[in-house]
Amino acid sequence: MQLKHFMLAVLVLVFTNLKAQDDKVLNEKEVNFLFNYYQQDGDHSPVTGGKGTEKLECIAPLITVNIPVDTLNSFGMTVGVDYYSSASCDNIDMFVSGASSQYLSSASRQDVRGHGDIHYTRTRPSKHVSGTTTFGYSQEFDVISLSGGYKWQKASKNQNRDFSVGGNIFYDTWKIIKPGELRYESTEFGNEEDNYNTDTRTTGTFSISYAQVLTKKLQILFSSDIVYQNGILYTPFHRVFFNDFTCVDCEEESKFHLIENLPRTRLKIPIGIRANYYINDWLISRLYYRYYSDDFGIKSHTVSIELPIKITRFFTVYPIYRFYTQTASKYFKPYGEHEMQLDTNYVPQAIEQYYTSDYDLSEFVNHKFGLGLKYSPLYGIAQIDISKERKIVFKKIEFRTVFYRRSDGLKAFTISFDTGFTF
Repeated sequence: MQLKHFMLAVLVLVFTNLKAQDDKVLNEKEVNFLFNYYQQDGDHSPVTGGKGTEKLECIAPLITVNIPVDTLNSFGMTVGVDYYSSASCDNIDMFVSGASSQYLSSASRQDVRGHGDIHYTRTRPSKHVSGTTTFGYSQEFDVISLSGGYKWQKASKNQNRDFSVGGNIFYDTWKIIKPGELRYESTEFGNEEDNYNTDTRTTGTFSISYAQVLTKKLQILFSSDIVYQNGILYTPFHRVFFNDFTCVDCEEESKFHLIENLPRTRLKIPIGIRANYYINDWLISRLYYRYYSDDFGIKSHTVSIELPIKITRFFTVYPIYRFYTQTASKYFKPYGEHEMQLDTNYVPQAIEQYYTSDYDLSEFVNHKFGLGLKYSPLYGIAQIDISKERKIVFKKIEFRTVFYRRSDGLKAFTISFDTGFTF
């Protein structure tokens, strides 16, 4: 409800103040509406220890607004809602009665995430410099996130070179929702809406990029990030089942299992290069490569290509393909393969300090392929006069559909729609 009030207040402020602005000074104000539908399914849910359904659906509408105040200053905002339902998360309480937690039983199946951010950009045209400050907020049932960031950007006089550097910080607060059979304290059952222990995660990112036009046909961009995380990096409702030699023919509930455990710090370093090459008037190639490494032991390579093909001056079709491969984290093993031992009292315990059966941290290859359609006439699709001096121009319609196929059996599909107008 607060998110709706915030969005309404901003939109009212935008439309009431803009009438007083000088149209000769201001650039176009832009509003974009995006809609995305995503679904997936697989057989390696971390909620059930690395096996079981991963079925998930997500509907995510999004609105972005960009408002130039004058030639030097502009404001923008993004507001979105993600509604998802997850069959795998419904198994958080698979070994206990759903009545044991009236709040958790509903939250585990489906959730709504509201998120928004605002940004302010200050431009100094004489020095070809701009700076952007961003603040963001998101909330769902078990996570609240605050974020802030700044980006500094400088272009050359001829606009052929561009350098940017920036940083962001995210502060997340997590409710500790454990699997039903592994809750022992009164603050772990969730029988009151706020009846949970909490933990936090801080993520800091530092980004740098450099772009240059090399020839009339070729432009390249180099980018790199350093990401450091501190705090809760495991997911509290992910189970890990061990190689329980004391319980070979037992029911699954009786087999020795614990909550996933991962280090409380993580360092990630991705490095990428992008190249756009103008082939002819109707075909452009967009190539991208990224190398990634982190101290969890994961190393990955990403290669992608888009080929926008102009069918007409205003209608573009673009095939999409991305290849991704990664090594497994040193903390990952499949269901039932993490080793255990018995202590002096014959109580089972984990041998390793850290352990997970989340297949997002496993070794796999992923193929992403799809098709996009974009219709964007020079003077817009349609125009609506709202006064003698002002009109709304619907600029474009874009549609994209993408399929994902992962070597561990995960399959996913997404459809997105994007349209927008200026005024």
